[in-house]
Amino acid sequence: MEDEPCLLSPQSLAWLDGFAWLPRRRRGEFDEIQGSSPTVTAATTAPSIAPNQTAADPTGIFLFTHDGTIFTMLVSCQPKCSGEWLRRWRFLLAMETFSCPLSALAAAVQSDSSSADEKPNVVPDNKIIRRRSRALSSESVVQTLHCLKRKPADAFAYFKDTESIGFHHDFSTYAEIMHILSHSRQGKMLVSLFCDIVSPTGSGGPEILALMKHLRRTCASHTLSFAINCLIKAYTICHDAQVTIDMLSHLCRLGYVPSAWACNFVLKFVAQSSGSEMVVAAYEQLKCSQMTLDADSLSIITRSLFKAHKADKAFQLWVEMIELGVRPHEYSSFVIGLCDCGKYDLAYGVLQGVTKERVPIEAVAYNMVIDGLCKEMKLEVAEKVLDLKAKQGCSPDIYGYSYLIRSYCKMNNVLKALDHCEAMEFHGIKINCHIAGYLLQCFSKLGKTSEVIVYFEKFKDSGIRLDKVVYNIAMDAYCKLGNMNEAVKLLNEMMTRGLAPDRIHYTCLINGYCLKGNIRSALQVFEQMLKTNIVPDIVTYNILASWFCRTGLVKEANLLLGHMMDQGLENSVTYGVAIDGFCRAGHLSDAVVLFNEVEEKGINNIEALRTAMVRGYLHSGSTGLAYKLFLRVAQQGSLVDSFSCSKLINGLCREGNVKGASTVCSMMLEKGVVPDRISYTELIFAYCEAGDMHSAHLWFERMVQLIPPDVIAYTVMMNGYSRAGQFKEACYLFDRMTKLGIEPDAYVYAVLLNGSLKETLKREWPGLGNESRGLLLRTKHNKLWGNMQDIGVEPDVYCYTVLIDGLCKAGFLQEAQGLFDEMLQKGLKPDAYVYSALIHGYCEQGEIKKAEALLQEMVMNTKTDKLTLSDLRGKTLRFRKAQSHP
Repeated sequence: MEDEPCLLSPQSLAWLDGFAWLPRRRRGEFDEIQGSSPTVTAATTAPSIAPNQTAADPTGIFLFTHDGTIFTMLVSCQPKCSGEWLRRWRFLLAMETFSCPLSALAAAVQSDSSSADEKPNVVPDNKIIRRRSRALSSESVVQTLHCLKRKPADAFAYFKDTESIGFHHDFSTYAEIMHILSHSRQGKMLVSLFCDIVSPTGSGGPEILALMKHLRRTCASHTLSFAINCLIKAYTICHDAQVTIDMLSHLCRLGYVPSAWACNFVLKFVAQSSGSEMVVAAYEQLKCSQMTLDADSLSIITRSLFKAHKADKAFQLWVEMIELGVRPHEYSSFVIGLCDCGKYDLAYGVLQGVTKERVPIEAVAYNMVIDGLCKEMKLEVAEKVLDLKAKQGCSPDIYGYSYLIRSYCKMNNVLKALDHCEAMEFHGIKINCHIAGYLLQCFSKLGKTSEVIVYFEKFKDSGIRLDKVVYNIAMDAYCKLGNMNEAVKLLNEMMTRGLAPDRIHYTCLINGYCLKGNIRSALQVFEQMLKTNIVPDIVTYNILASWFCRTGLVKEANLLLGHMMDQGLENSVTYGVAIDGFCRAGHLSDAVVLFNEVEEKGINNIEALRTAMVRGYLHSGSTGLAYKLFLRVAQQGSLVDSFSCSKLINGLCREGNVKGASTVCSMMLEKGVVPDRISYTELIFAYCEAGDMHSAHLWFERMVQLIPPDVIAYTVMMNGYSRAGQFKEACYLFDRMTKLGIEPDAYVYAVLLNGSLKETLKREWPGLGNESRGLLLRTKHNKLWGNMQDIGVEPDVYCYTVLIDGLCKAGFLQEAQGLFDEMLQKGLKPDAYVYSALIHGYCEQGEIKKAEALLQEMVMNTKTDKLTLSDLRGKTLRFRKAQSHP
C-alpha cells in the first residue's frame, strides 16, 4: 500500500530535525526540510519505537507509532480530546524517555486551501480510531495513568480521551484512575466517573462493589471514606431515593463505614425528592444498619416531618435520638416546628427540659409557645412559659405580654390583663395601640363604659399613637353614654391627627343618635357620610331602617330602602330588620304590607324575610298567623330558622295548641333540624298539662334519642306522672335519671314528696289507724328527706310547702308547725301556699285563733291575691260561727 501524504508545518519539521534517530524518508530524504515550503508532503518511519508505544511532537501535529508511520492529528475531528492533549504535550516532553505509553487520536489532515486534485487520499476516521484503539492495551494505559498520578486532572483527561477513541477500559484501568482521583480528593471527577459506571444510561464499567473492594485494600481509611461519599453522590444523581438508600445500607453490611456526611446527604436527598414517610423509612433503615447519625441528621428528619405536619412523629424521633446520645445543635428550630404544627403542649414540655439544662433558646421560640397557648386559652401555662423565658435570661419584650393581655381580654378578665400591663411598664416596655384596643374592648364588653373613657384618656395622655380602632371604641362608649358631643369631637380629633374616618366611625355616630331618638341628626351624619364618598354598608342601612320602623317613620323607611336598591345593596336581611322594627313598634299592618311586596317581587334569601315575618307575628302576639305562615313555607319545601321554630312551639304550647306545636316539631325533624331541649320540654309539659301522658312519653323518648334530657325534662315527666296518679312511673324515671348521673334538685324531691303523699292518701291511707298512718307517712317522708341530705340538696320553699301541706292533710299539725318554724330559722320566706296549708289545717281541727293569727301574719309578710285572702277569711269565719253555734 502506497504511503499517504502528510502536511507538515515548518515548526514540526524543525522539531523532527532535532531527533538523531529520525529515519530516512521512504520516498526521498528530509535533507531540505529546513527552509522548505510551509506545506510538505511526507511520511516517515521511526523504527526505534517499540510496539504498542507512541511518541509525539510538542505541537501536537505528529504521532509516532511502532510501525514507523507518522500520522497527523486532525484537530477539527476531535476538538475536545485534542484540545486537552494540546495543553499537555509539554508535560510529556519533560519526561526522560518515551518509555511511558501515550495515546492520542490518529487522524488524517486535509488542507482546506488545496484544490480537489491536490487533496491527499486519507484513511477513513473510523479505521484510524480502530487502529489506534487496538494499539493501546490495559497495561500501557495503567502505566500511563500511574505516571500521571501526580497530575490527576491530566490522568482523568487521558482516561476519557482513550475512551473516546474506542478503547474499552477494564477493571485495572478503572481501579487505577479511581485510586488516583480518590487519593487526590478530586470529587467532581470521581463523581463523574462513578456516574458513568452506575448510571443505567451510562457507558458502563466493572462492578462497582468490586472496585470499592479493591480501593479498600489499597487506600487509607480517609481516602476510602471520600470515595464512598462520591459514590453516594453519584447514586443520588443517577437513581431514586430508595435505590440510593439500599446502596448505602449494602455498603454498610459489607463492612464499609459511611461518614455522617454521606448519611445526611442521603437524608437531604430523600427529603427533597420524596415524602416524610420515605424520610422516616430512610432513618429507620440507616439506624438498623448502625450508621452514624448526628445532630444534622436529626435536624433534616424533624424538618421534613414538620413540613408534613407530623409533629408527633418528629417529637418521637427527637426523643429517641437524644436517648441514643445525639445532642442537637440548637433547640429553637425544633420548638418553632412544634408550634407551626399546633403542638404547643409538646413545645412547652421541651422548653421545660432544656431550661433545666440551661440550653439557650431564642426569644422567638418562647413567644410562639406563649402565643399558641394563649390561643388555646391555656393562660396559666402561658404565664409559666413567660417565667421560663425570664429565668433563661431573655429580656422581656412586648410580644409575650401582648398575647397574654389579648387572651385575658377575650375572657373578660380585665384585672389580669391590667396586671400584665403593669408588669410591662415595670420592665420599661411601653403599651402600644393594640394592647390599648384590647383593654378598651374588654371594658366595653363588660359594660364598663365609663372605664373605657377613663383609660382612653389615660392612653392618649401617655403619648401612645392611637389608631382608628381605638378611637372607634371610645366613640362608641360616648354614644352609649348619650354624650354625642364628645363622640363628634373625637371624630374631628381623628381627622386632625391624619386618621381618615371610615364607615365604621360614621355608623357608630348614626347608631348613637338613633339610641337617643335623634333621627334627624342620624340622617345628617348619614348625608355627611355620602358627601365624603364613604359608601354605607349593610350594617348602616340596617340601623337606620330599624329605627325608622320602630319610630313609625314608614315613609322614611321606604325611602331608605329605595336608596339601598339604587346602591345595589338590596338585601333580605335589611327587609327583615324593617319588618321586625315595624312589629316591635306595633305597626303589624305596615310589616305585612312590606312583606307581601317584597315576597311578590322576589328577592334572594327569601327564607330570611319569611323568618322575620314569623318572628314579627309572634312578637305581636299573632301566634296563629305565625303558624299559618310556617305551614305555607314548609309546604313550599323551606323552613324558617330553628330559633323562630322554637319560639313558635313555645307560643303554641302557651296557647294550648299542643297539636300545632307537635306538627312544628315533626316538620323540623323531617327537614333534618333537631328541636332544642327547651322546645322538647315545652311540648312535653303541654301534653302533661293536658293529661296526655302517652303522647308526652313518646316525645320524651324521641328527645332521649336526639338530645340527652336534663333535670328539668325529667322533672316535668315525673310531675306529670304524679298528677296522673302514676307514681310508680315517676319513681322509675327518678332512678333512671340518677343512674345517668343527672343530679336531682330540690324541686325534683318536692315533686316526689307530693306524689308520694297523694299515693299514700289514695291507696294506703284508708283502713289504717292514726298511729299506723303517722308511721307510714313519716317513713316515706324521712326516706326522701334523708336522700336529699345525703347528696347535699337543701330543701327550698316548695319542698317545705309540700311537706307541710301533706302533714296538715294527714292531721299532723304539730309536725307541720315544726317544719314551718324550721323553715323560718333557715331564713326561707314562706309564701301564701304554706300559710294557706297551715290555716286550713288549724281550721279543720278547730283551732281558729291560731288560724286567724297565721292569716294576719300572711297578710303582713306576703303578697296574697284578693281571691285567696277572701277564701281564707271566709273559711275562718265559718269555723268560728260553727264553734259559737254548735
